[in-house]
Amino acid sequence: MEIRIAVAEDDAAYRRELIAHLRRFGQTHGVAMQIREYSDGDLLAAEYAPVFDALFLDIEMPRMSGMDAARRIREKDENVTIIFITNMAQYAIRGYEVGALDYLLKPVGYSALEMRLQKIVKRLEAQRECTLALSLPAGLRRVSVSQLRYVELVGHGEVLRLRGSMREAEEQLRGQPFFKCNSCYLVNLDHVRAVSDNSALVGGDRLQISRARKKAFIEALAGRLAG
Repeated sequence: MEIRIAVAEDDAAYRRELIAHLRRFGQTHGVAMQIREYSDGDLLAAEYAPVFDALFLDIEMPRMSGMDAARRIREKDENVTIIFITNMAQYAIRGYEVGALDYLLKPVGYSALEMRLQKIVKRLEAQRECTLALSLPAGLRRVSVSQLRYVELVGHGEVLRLRGSMREAEEQLRGQPFFKCNSCYLVNLDHVRAVSDNSALVGGDRLQISRARKKAFIEALAGRLAG
């Protein structure tokens, strides 16, 4: 398993100690740790993309607090796990506002960090079964597969749209219950409510099924319903 972590801490000594603990956990538990470090919250928030699994944020930083950075990050990523680092526990209680998992008191000891990381690992094992990061025209976005009704290629409509070719879109969604109904759409079979003539009712939208794809689409839908 691999965990992608960002650490935002303005105190270089604390930052080095935390990263050393993270690497120790990885070596002890057989987890690959990809760690990126930031010296202030504004640096992380400015370039944030939803590619991280967990964030360790110091609450008090000179240019942007961990709490403010977390609020900005939540606008782009609702799923990333957030752990706050603080000198005073009362500050961390506000973490519920941004859906933080937990907090750590300074100085951070290895045992306390290990317990939080074990919680993160369990959460990720469950989370990775139902979310994925997609490359969209506006950048990377983490989405819930179960809630995604269908995907439309760039230039067609207002629903979630992907850059590139249909082949690239299919590759991103490989292993998920998506099937091509025509040259523009990949449909989540779990959201198909009905099929009539040459169209499928997906949620509240009716999507055209091409003549060439109709047989394969109906067979895929029947297989999904049966299995």
